[in-house]
Parts: sequence; structure tokens; C-alpha cells
Amino acid sequence: MKPTKKDAYHHGDLRSALVALAMDHVRRDGAESFSLREAARDAGVTSGAAYKHFADKDQLLAAVAAEALKLLAHRTQKATEGLKGKERLRAAAMAYIDFASAEPRLFRLAFSRFGSDSRAELDGIPDTFEQLRIAVAGVQADPGKPVDTDTLSLAWCVAHGAASLISDGMWKKNDPRVEAALRLSFKGIAPQK
Repeated sequence: MKPTKKDAYHHGDLRSALVALAMDHVRRDGAESFSLREAARDAGVTSGAAYKHFADKDQLLAAVAAEALKLLAHRTQKATEGLKGKERLRAAAMAYIDFASAEPRLFRLAFSRFGSDSRAELDGIPDTFEQLRIAVAGVQADPGKPVDTDTLSLAWCVAHGAASLISDGMWKKNDPRVEAALRLSFKGIAPQK
């Protein structure tokens, strides 16, 4: 259950409460329009209490970006379970695109300077980029060989580019250009010899 302004924090985990409140704020209004003091007020604590957990707004936004990246990693893992080859690669890209469509402000924060230090293993599962690398490895003739960096770069650029266009409001998730971008870019991905 997410904390609300009325019952955000009652002798529990203040750090988690502040992150949850900031995450809700970012979802609703974006990352630019709030402060650590506001998050403390919404949690029902003094700003001094909040500053014991976060030195400033940037640290709180970095924690929110890390949570957003965890959400994306979990969604990607769920979307790709049991799939192989190009189906897995497409599912990994679509999970990225679906996340940007459903959570545009969190997506932008996750891939801003605040999320740049958070690309590591999250909750025991690989981050989304690593999952994309695994999917690209699955379309190679020898999945045990190092991933072709050009193919990985293409897959990431297409997924991230479409997701960014969606999160910025230029495209909709069901825009035919999304499917065309995936189809055309992944059409050229064949097992490497």
C-alpha cells in the first residue's frame, strides 16, 4: 500500500516512504516540480528527518530512478520468460516500449543522469540492458560467443528511440512506426557466423 499525505509515515521505514511519495509525485507531475522538503511534508515529518536519509533532492531522485529501473527490469524479465531467439529480442524491446508508454515520467527519470549509476543487477535479476544483451546473444549462431556489439547497439537504439519518442509524446505505443522500426531493424539481425 502506498503512503498518502495523511498516513505516509508512522514509525516505519521513512526512507522507503519518501521514495514512494517522490515516485508518485514524479509519475504525476514530473521530477522537476518538487523538493525534498515537500516530500518530507507529504510524509508528515520535518525536513530534518528527511535529510537524515537523503542529502538533497538529487539523492532522492536517484533513489526513485533506481526504483524505476527495477520496475523496468522486472517487466522485461516477465515479458521474456520462456521466449527464445527473435521472439525474446522483440519481447525485450516491447517491454522497454511498454514501460515508456505506461510510465513516461519515470522512464525519462530512469534514463537521465539520476539513473546512470543504477544500471546493475537489481533484486537478483539483470537490468534491462543486460536482458537485451542476453536476447541478442540468443539470435547469434553461437550464443556462447561475445555478443556482437553492433547488433546490441542497434537493438538498444531502436528500443530506446521508440520508447523515448513515446515518453515524449511524439508517438503512441500502438503507432505503426513502432512496429515498423522493430520489424525493419530486427529483420537484419541474423545469426552471426
